[in-house]
Amino acid sequence: MKNLQLLLRILVLQYLVVSGCTQQKQLIKYLFRDYHKELRPVKDESSGPTNVTVQLYFKQIQKVHENDQIITLYCWIEEYWQDEFLMWNPSDFGNIKSLHVPSEMIWKPDLLVYNNANMNIKENEMQTNVQIEHTGKISLFRAIITDITCDLQMEKFPYDQQICFIMLASWSYDGSQIMLNTAEQPTEAPLDIKNTTNLAILNHYIPNMEWKLVDFRYRNNLKYYDCCPNPYPDISYFFAIKRNPSYYLFTLIIPSAFITIVTVIGFFTPHSSTGENTEKVSLGVTALLSLAIILMMVSDKLPATSNSVPLLGQYYIGLIFIMFLATYCTTFTLGIQMQGNAGRPITRRLRSFLLSIRMNRNSFVQWFFGRELMNTQESIKMRLKKYDKLSELKKKFANGFIQFQQKLLKTDEPKHNKTSLVEQESIDSSKLLDPAMYNVVVDVLSSVQSIRQDLTSQEHLKRIRKEWQMLARMLEKIIMWVFIISTVLFASFMLYDTQDPPYITNEVMRSKST
Repeated sequence: MKNLQLLLRILVLQYLVVSGCTQQKQLIKYLFRDYHKELRPVKDESSGPTNVTVQLYFKQIQKVHENDQIITLYCWIEEYWQDEFLMWNPSDFGNIKSLHVPSEMIWKPDLLVYNNANMNIKENEMQTNVQIEHTGKISLFRAIITDITCDLQMEKFPYDQQICFIMLASWSYDGSQIMLNTAEQPTEAPLDIKNTTNLAILNHYIPNMEWKLVDFRYRNNLKYYDCCPNPYPDISYFFAIKRNPSYYLFTLIIPSAFITIVTVIGFFTPHSSTGENTEKVSLGVTALLSLAIILMMVSDKLPATSNSVPLLGQYYIGLIFIMFLATYCTTFTLGIQMQGNAGRPITRRLRSFLLSIRMNRNSFVQWFFGRELMNTQESIKMRLKKYDKLSELKKKFANGFIQFQQKLLKTDEPKHNKTSLVEQESIDSSKLLDPAMYNVVVDVLSSVQSIRQDLTSQEHLKRIRKEWQMLARMLEKIIMWVFIISTVLFASFMLYDTQDPPYITNEVMRSKST
């Protein structure tokens, strides 16, 4: 008994399927018997234009091509219109109220993206079957990935904000044949993107990681051209986006600022014990080359026909200029330090000023210049005392040596020019030293005198070097902090975003769509 019931159900189901297929075939034959998809679906041309209702779903911003001024969008489009030739009575065809057929079988409005940058529509568009209702209402669903052209303003890159639009319009029909309408009322005020539940066009929007959707508006337009008396309708969807600069901040901007600060500190570090660090100049050249390479990497993101230098480009040019000035100041301080090697003494006023700075009494000065300069100051004072002592000893030795020479030379003077007492003293002196011993003593005293002169000159040269070195170190400390503060202020000024959100106004929409 159960097997018999199952068999009856299967037979009834097969009958209904065959009957339904037969009814659909008969319906298709009835609808498309004399149907011409090339003609607009109206029985009377004077009845007015075909009203096409458009619903666009803004799906995703896939890519922004700054170099080509192109934005790739992913959208869903729904089109609804009335076809007067595709109507039937459901009771005549097995109560069938709707039918799905391929979109190539019926007339469709040639609705295109006017500002499309890629006209190969077949590769970027997917059309499914159309739904035909017994009342003649047609529903067409399309999914498109389109590249639209947009005038991208890159002056504030990477803090740039863009306002672009996608315009849908018929390619060949004017307003007397097709009239475009939106499923919702056109927006009249800026929208709250945070609350998009009431806006169907953004219900399926997928946020982009780099670009934030700030505002979205759309409007219907009627445009008149010189060629035609009737207007051409279009629907323009405007969207305002703002770039998220986090990627550029953490990969390009902040590392470049750190490179600049570290390089500036390296420029003005104390010299080594072996001599001056002339490699500071090569460090500056290397840093300049690294910044130039980073600037070349950034330039690939920018349009080649930019009318102005973007903010990021200005930032790198400023850093390169800071590096150049720091390199020049390094050579300047090295030149000051080289004055000591030449033995050129520092002026007395400048020396007294350098030695009069009380770094041990002023904590700020001690922190600013460091204990190294205080030690150098003490070393200069000790060398001054040592030099003064050597100078005094040199003078005493010179005077004694002169007196001794004069005393010895008296023995060689003619005896008839002296008194008897002087002659007696000369005779006694000549007895003390013979000519060979006299020459030895003179050579020894000359050697001692030359040694003392060398020691005095070396001490004098060391003191001069220390004085110039102290002056160079103080200048380097001051210049280093000036450059560090300047770099921080420059980076803060350049990278602080003071722009207002790019809300779309009626004036903006009129200027963009003309």
